[in-house]
Order: sequence, then C-alpha cells, then structure tokens
Amino acid sequence: MKNLLVNLRIIKNTLIILENLINKEYICLLESETDIKKLNLITEEKHFYLKKFIYLKKKQSSLEEKYNISPPYLKFFKMNNYWNWIFKKSLFLNKINLKNKILLNQKFYLNQRFLNILKSHRENLTFGISEI
Repeated sequence: MKNLLVNLRIIKNTLIILENLINKEYICLLESETDIKKLNLITEEKHFYLKKFIYLKKKQSSLEEKYNISPPYLKFFKMNNYWNWIFKKSLFLNKINLKNKILLNQKFYLNQRFLNILKSHRENLTFGISEI
C-alpha cells in the first residue's frame, strides 16, 4: 500500500510540474513575437513529463491490481485525497492544454495565411509588371 501512496505522490508532483510548463507555454503563445526555440524547449519538456505521467499511471494500475483496490480509494483517507486532487488537476490541465492548442493553431494558421496572401500579392505584382 505504501508503494501506491508514494506513486500517487509522484503523480501529484508531476502534474504540478506539467501545470507550470503549460502555463509557461500559454504565456509564450500570448507574446506578440513568439520565440519558437523557447516554445520548442517547453514542448519537449512537457512531452517528457507526459510520458512520465503515463508510466506512473501504468504503475498505479498494476499496484491497484496487486492490492486489489480501485479509485477513488474511499477506505483510505490519504490516497482518497491524492486521487481527488489528481482527478481535478487532470481535468484542469486538459482544459488549459486545449486552450494552448487552439491558440497555437490560430497563431500559426494566421501567420501561414498571411504568408500565402503575401506570396500571391507578389505574384500579382510580378505578372502585372511583365504585362506592361
């Protein structure tokens, strides 16, 4: 049982780190001139902690099978508190991450659209000059 409690504590710490990274990503995306290298580093670090989170969840499920218990751990006060916190934080992080994805798509879609308009504008100028 102690292993499961330790695992839940590590999951909680991992989610706190993920929250900080997602907030950094959001702030970086809100800037008028987004630093792509900084955004890339944040994204790589976020992927690392997401993989760690997935590994810990698998470990949690194997420990649950071993001890023959399941969430929300109503009989165990500490584990129940950790589980409730993890569940709420996961939902919250999912919402923030969705906002980041929308913001990222809007920002780079608009930039790409602007480049396409600029390219077509240049082509129109070129063709207009050659016709004269």
